[in-house]
Amino acid sequence: MRGILLFYLLECFYLNLGLAQQTGKWGDQGNGTFRNPIIAADYSDPDPIRVGDDYYMAASTFEDSPGVHILHSKDLVNWTQIGGVFQDLIKVDSAFFWNRMKRYNEGVYAPSLRFHAGKFWIFVNFYTDGFWMATADNPKGPWEIHIIKDKYGKELRTSGWTDPCPFWDEDGKAYLASSHPGAKWYGYLFEMSPDGRYLLDADFEHMKIRNIVYQYPNGGTLISPYHSSEGNKIYKRNGYYYLIHIEFLETGQGQGTYICRSKHIYGTKSDGSPGKPGDPGRYEIRRIDQHNSEYIQSLPGQGGLVDTPNGDWFWIAQFNKYGSDGRTPCLLPVTWIEDWPVIGGEPKDGFGKMVWECSKPIPSQQISLPQGSDEFNTGNLNARWAWNHQPHENKWSLSERPGYLRLYALKNNTNGKDCFFSIPNVIHQRHMRSDSSIVTVKMDISRMVIGQKAGLANFNGGISYSLLEIEVDEQGRRRMVYSGNGKKISGNYLPGKQQYLYMRSSAGFDDIQTYKYSLDGKNFISIGECYLLRMGNYRGNMIGVFTYNNIEEKGYIDIDWFNYQVKNK
Repeated sequence: MRGILLFYLLECFYLNLGLAQQTGKWGDQGNGTFRNPIIAADYSDPDPIRVGDDYYMAASTFEDSPGVHILHSKDLVNWTQIGGVFQDLIKVDSAFFWNRMKRYNEGVYAPSLRFHAGKFWIFVNFYTDGFWMATADNPKGPWEIHIIKDKYGKELRTSGWTDPCPFWDEDGKAYLASSHPGAKWYGYLFEMSPDGRYLLDADFEHMKIRNIVYQYPNGGTLISPYHSSEGNKIYKRNGYYYLIHIEFLETGQGQGTYICRSKHIYGTKSDGSPGKPGDPGRYEIRRIDQHNSEYIQSLPGQGGLVDTPNGDWFWIAQFNKYGSDGRTPCLLPVTWIEDWPVIGGEPKDGFGKMVWECSKPIPSQQISLPQGSDEFNTGNLNARWAWNHQPHENKWSLSERPGYLRLYALKNNTNGKDCFFSIPNVIHQRHMRSDSSIVTVKMDISRMVIGQKAGLANFNGGISYSLLEIEVDEQGRRRMVYSGNGKKISGNYLPGKQQYLYMRSSAGFDDIQTYKYSLDGKNFISIGECYLLRMGNYRGNMIGVFTYNNIEEKGYIDIDWFNYQVKNK
């Protein structure tokens, strides 16, 4: 086993020479190798697990619906998006509702995915809405959703808690790690009921207070007294408990990823006895990445460990490059040295190096991407789609015109003023940053009415956007318009009887994006300016389709197909 892993690491080393940065090539290269990131899209806070020969991964969704996306893989490199956990975010908070849309830069992030007692489990904190968990027999869903309660049975609808991770020990006891960002930004370990429904040393009245050091038995046990501690993960191997966290700022031990290790989950006292709830011992601590001068980490952080059936280990975590693809998941080998996980290639003195290109850990032939084209001909919305906030369910349909996605125009939420980030029912996919990323949409515009606007959008988490839209004026004339963060450039009027319109967005690895449109699907006309795709509010770029009408809620568009082509090899 060690020989296989050593060969793998050496091969990673030689392939890595001269490839010291991210490029427009990523994922499976079709020749037995892969390049990081494994997905050049904003699947932030990835948390992978293995169940048999299958791998699953949860990722953050912030304001999107459904909340928490689930992906599946057979080889740790090729991933397919298979579903979402929180299908109705209104049950969590009405701020997700299509007529409010108040969860930009908040919402659902840093989930933990586990498989325990024959079920899949998700734990997540909604930053303003408390502790939540969900279980499912099938990771595609449906998921049974519960808000976690305190020891008195009160719902833990607290604010400010984040990044939870559950752990079930061999003795039947269960635990949950979580962090509390703010002036006292520390990590805590709670005792949890085995069904995940209660925190046994939590009191809602105590935990709803902000910016204090929480006290056992009403606020768990302080185990990570290092400022900006988050990204919690718990593992057990060879008798050791590993409590992993990152530190986001320099205030504590310094920005980076840390492993706290002990033979006891609450640490070890100076006399060798185990630490206890409310009276923890100490942990051996190692940093697993080396900090450089830039505001990034030398290795991807905020992720999770995963093993293969043959005993090899890997680390999937996000790289904070902050391009249009946001925080992207990367795959690195893990070498266990004296029961410490060393992440990356060329392990030396407890550290590994970033690996940009390497052989695939598990041979496979099928290449798949989590985002892609759709002809809307199955009767069900493909799992790769998401909505910006919770959609109005009665204002879209796949059945009213089979083979088409129908979107009805609603008013936005700004009293008639144009504002893209207040448009309900924007449906989208993540942008995949590549050497070439081209999306073309064919839509039937024959049922658009006065005041209605519709089009193709590139946007992030509530800060910046660009649009190619068709708008119908008061005379019923239809005109093409480009808009970039509020700056508008008007194009040509369309023929009065034009039924179908083709819209295209093109971008390269340099994040420069342009729009074109066509009346016949063959001859495309450029419109507008070059736009710089970017991330905002911790979200990478997304590309989607929208329609709205601020005069009256009338009109609709029918989307025939959405063609998504990337060149990443």
